Amino acid sequence: MKIKALAIALIILLFSPLTPAIAAEPKIAIAYDIGFLGDNSFNDAVHLALKAAKKKYGLVEPFVREVPTNGTAVDRLTRLRFLAKSGYTLIIAVGPGYRQTVARVSQEYTETQFAIVNDRSIAQLNVSNIYFREDDGAYLAGVAAANLSKRKSIAFIGSEAELLESFTKGARANFPKVKIKNISYPDSAESLRAQLSSVDIAYSTWDGDPSVIAVINESFAGKVRLILETPDQYFAQISQTKSLVVATVSKQMSKPISQLVSAALESRAIIDVIDEVEGIYGREYNAANGGVGIIFNIAVNSSLKSQIKQALLKLKQG
Repeated sequence: MKIKALAIALIILLFSPLTPAIAAEPKIAIAYDIGFLGDNSFNDAVHLALKAAKKKYGLVEPFVREVPTNGTAVDRLTRLRFLAKSGYTLIIAVGPGYRQTVARVSQEYTETQFAIVNDRSIAQLNVSNIYFREDDGAYLAGVAAANLSKRKSIAFIGSEAELLESFTKGARANFPKVKIKNISYPDSAESLRAQLSSVDIAYSTWDGDPSVIAVINESFAGKVRLILETPDQYFAQISQTKSLVVATVSKQMSKPISQLVSAALESRAIIDVIDEVEGIYGREYNAANGGVGIIFNIAVNSSLKSQIKQALLKLKQG
């Protein structure tokens, strides 16, 4: 596999300093995930980013097109094939639900450039994998949670060991004695309720449903506050949630969408090496390049501002 990846990299160097060529008259399409617009999640975030890019670059119909899906494999396949046949030179698929479809259609239309948002699994030269470093966000959440906790007792709600590790490092960077409870989820509401009783700040990565919000609203209103994720968790921005949320770890869509559009207009694509061994290309977005950050919903004290600044500097330095 390493030889294959090196061979692909050599082709890139021989034919273009930046990428496979895109047609002289670029046309850009966005294939949204199930739910289309109004999902309070990735679809809305990408749509807002595209709206800004259209204004920035002066793009109008028919050079930009947005399409929905009903979520079935057949519908995803039909829509991506239609867009490729229709001459769209950059097709951006929103979400890992398109993984198999993009992998298949990108092999059928090798002269078309594809991008997939929030994924890093497709080893095709004409696919830009747009990937976010979630561990950077977890680290920032840990820094914030430890500072904001009055009891110095916080929780990580989720099942991702890598994110728990980053959260713990962030929390103990300034408060080495802070207590951290790992609450594996999804679990029963009763179990969650029992485990939350000893903490006052929790970082939840669970994005399946708003059950965590329901438990806190019912049993810990005013006692437990949350750090959530956007745009992953659609319920992070609903009215019932806002009073509970002190901060959100945010994947910034404006930068990747703007960069994808800009590259397409210049007849190039974004294919940084993400995984040399597997031959996966695209771009990683992280705290260092502004692709991942934390947004506070409350007034932030000077010590937390300083700690977040130091955390960002540490993440940028690797």
